[in-house]
Amino acid sequence: MDKYALLQAVTLSVITLLLISVAGCIACDKDNAGDESASEPYTTVSAEDIKKGLEGLGPITAGFDIDGTAFFTESVYYYGLNNIDGPNGTNLYGSDPLADPEFISRVNNEFVGQYIPKEGAEEIISMHLGRGDKVIFITKKAPSAEERITEYIGSVFGIKDPVLIFTNESSKMPYINEEDVSVYYGDSDGDITECNDAESCTPYRFMRNIITEEYYGESYNPGIYGENVVENSDC
Repeated sequence: MDKYALLQAVTLSVITLLLISVAGCIACDKDNAGDESASEPYTTVSAEDIKKGLEGLGPITAGFDIDGTAFFTESVYYYGLNNIDGPNGTNLYGSDPLADPEFISRVNNEFVGQYIPKEGAEEIISMHLGRGDKVIFITKKAPSAEERITEYIGSVFGIKDPVLIFTNESSKMPYINEEDVSVYYGDSDGDITECNDAESCTPYRFMRNIITEEYYGESYNPGIYGENVVENSDC
């Protein structure tokens, strides 16, 4: 690894550690705050609740979003949008990092090791695998010539030959139909509406933590479409 690549890796690691430490403080505060669920405008469900709701059904296909649902990826995008590693302190990836091919490639390859698995996702995925369900991932990320997210998913969640579909910002609904997805988990409003628009799919909302909401709060209104929210899915 060259000196520049090492600097990027260290920067991302520091951001990641900060996110983890703050998220941990948030989780502890919530644990000590008592039950406030009665004041929330939505119904929360556990992995066990979802499992009970699937009793009597054979193996199904469960779909998951990537960013903010299966993984915390905020550190990657925060770095991409705010770095000053280009000439004269400019952004290394230009004025529109999210459209920059180099940044897209790194998000899908070199930076994958900075994706932090969400405990809530691990629990739900484990439940589905235990039922014998097929678990796939559908993301609106832009694709690149090569990607290592699929390999990382297999390693982190113990899924053999995982399926990962990149929609490149287009609707997930056709892919949900094509893959015969029965339940879909996502954090954004779009995840919920596109699942609702599919032929036969039940959406479940994953929560964002406070840091994610601060920087990426758009299109996030838990319960607004009457969907159930997965408890503790912000962790």
